[in-house]
Amino acid sequence: MTLSRPVVRTLLTTSAVALFVASYKFVATWTAGGPPGSSHDYTEYTYPSYDVMIAFGDSITQLGDDPATSGYLTHLTRYFERQMDVLNRGFAGFNTRQARDVVHRVFPTTQRKAVGGGPLASWVRWLGGNTSVTDTAPIASSTTLSIWPSRNHNFPGDARKLQLCIIFFGTNDAQDEGEHGHNPISSYAEDLRYFVSLLRDPQSEHYSPDTRVLLITPPATGERMIQAKKRTGGAPMILNSAAKAYAETAKQVAAEFDLPCVDLYTEIEARVHAPKERSVETDEANGNSTATTNTADASQPATISDQYDGYDKFLIDGVHLNSAGNQLLYNLIVAKIKQTWPELKPSAPIRATPPR
Repeated sequence: MTLSRPVVRTLLTTSAVALFVASYKFVATWTAGGPPGSSHDYTEYTYPSYDVMIAFGDSITQLGDDPATSGYLTHLTRYFERQMDVLNRGFAGFNTRQARDVVHRVFPTTQRKAVGGGPLASWVRWLGGNTSVTDTAPIASSTTLSIWPSRNHNFPGDARKLQLCIIFFGTNDAQDEGEHGHNPISSYAEDLRYFVSLLRDPQSEHYSPDTRVLLITPPATGERMIQAKKRTGGAPMILNSAAKAYAETAKQVAAEFDLPCVDLYTEIEARVHAPKERSVETDEANGNSTATTNTADASQPATISDQYDGYDKFLIDGVHLNSAGNQLLYNLIVAKIKQTWPELKPSAPIRATPPR
């Protein structure tokens, strides 16, 4: 087949333009710091950091660092200050089935991706190709240390470890059938097992056998508070009986993996329905105590508001924790850490100032 002159001219022009563009990219890359494949191709940043704790959950966790309600994660950040970084990975509105879509971007990957070598691979990468291969060496095996100026405290750089992972779902899952967040209880259990297995299964890209895992049950719900909110703007209904069933399921999954579990549901229920009497609330971390006295008939339920059956002592809207609820959850977490993993208990707070 013979090509016409216009076609040949077009092909030659296109080839010349492509060659010019390629040459321009080559010169630009070379003058910017070296040819393709040189150490200037990719810059990897390493940030000094402590080991980390991840809190993975729904809106109760997303609000966990809200200072307006003394979020439980603000307390944990203070508790582990200068010893462990607390990462908030709360996703408002998510149930566990929806959380499966994001968990792989929440849990750290323990298999490093290395770039293939050789001159040809450099050009393939430069042209947008993929030459990645899997390197089975865990990222946490690095021993590179960065020295923090002024106090000579060592930060582990990119060798930071996931010391503790809190998994706290179930409130949205327990919504009534037909509500957007409802997740059948069997699926909820399956999802919790999946999250734990990602950290425990040696075949998982998130395998982290040394990471401590703590499950938290959904809290009790204040049905009258939820109903009041539904009248003013709409809110999904979460029956307290449903919250209890999902809480029991979370405890069962924790037992299957021999993991500790904070039973927030039972702890709130016990306090809402406890007889009124003089009580002492203690900050688990600092040992500070506050005494309160109830002068009403001790045989009556300890309610803050009869209108809401006392659940407004711990909940804002029947679902989310208020300051007292967050304080309670924080105390329960710290107590469980001290009981199960005493080695995680922080040393004395660092108060020293930099040298002059």
